[in-house]
Amino acid sequence: MKKFIIFVIIAGLLFSCAKKEPARSPASDILADKISGKFLDLDIKPENADAKRLFGDDFDFTKIENFAVRQSITGEAGEIGIFKLYSDSSVDYVKERAAERVLKLQADAGELAGASGLSGLKTANNAEVRSYGNYIYYVSHGQKDRIFKLIEDELKGA
Repeated sequence: MKKFIIFVIIAGLLFSCAKKEPARSPASDILADKISGKFLDLDIKPENADAKRLFGDDFDFTKIENFAVRQSITGEAGEIGIFKLYSDSSVDYVKERAAERVLKLQADAGELAGASGLSGLKTANNAEVRSYGNYIYYVSHGQKDRIFKLIEDELKGA
């Protein structure tokens, strides 16, 4: 009986530490379009050529299968970025680069707020980077929690 209880405890611990794997695996642009369709302000789709401007000249795009960015048309520092990775071995690298993008959004919003009084600084300062399986995504938006829930529900298949 003791062995059975120990086995159940170990199995429970292993299960609770298991890596999150998406139930669905949509391309980043399809997921971004689905999310941005619910938020009228997220309507700008930067061209892939703009990726170097957003993420830097040295960003290693060989680590990602695809990515999508949607930016706000209101100038409120609203932006979502979704990266689908080839493998989870690139998670730390892409998370770090997404965090750098969030810092740039915050710096840009701070400059605009100082120059023109725009309120995008609060939105940018509320930005966050998360991951789920082989997806990395960041959100800088007034409804950040709702957007995160929509992304995660889509990946979970909920």
